[in-house]
Amino acid sequence: MALDEAIIIALSSTMNMVLVQSLVQQMDQMMPHNDTGENTTLLWIIIILLLVIIAYLWFMGVRKKPQILPIQESEINVIEPETIETDKIEVALRLLNDNEKQIVQALIEHRGTMLQKDISNELEMTRVQTHRAIQSLIERDIVTSEDHFNTKKITLADWLIQ
Repeated sequence: MALDEAIIIALSSTMNMVLVQSLVQQMDQMMPHNDTGENTTLLWIIIILLLVIIAYLWFMGVRKKPQILPIQESEINVIEPETIETDKIEVALRLLNDNEKQIVQALIEHRGTMLQKDISNELEMTRVQTHRAIQSLIERDIVTSEDHFNTKKITLADWLIQ
């Protein structure tokens, strides 16, 4: 819009310059011929001032930053939590590596609780592999571990079972 206003102002100032020139010419005809230097100087001063004003308005119009319009609530797509239907275990399994997936699936098959030595034996994993995978699952809060004699009892987290 500022550019349109600058164009309109430029056109109106051009028309003003034409009117000023015609007035100066009419005044030249009425006045003695030896004073035309002052009239020409006055005309050039008016033209330069108009050009400076037009340039100022044009640059100020170009520099204006666009206004940020507020977003109406009808434009926002809000997803309600109850509309998201994903199985928690399925999502958790996607984020795990192979050993961790095997352990979680074995825990699911055994109703959420197993001994660590039974996990190693059933999945044919070394004790170190089993320990590292279980530690990773504990850090992610997918399983919990508690001492059970000389081994550990591994249980799925409550948030996965519900």
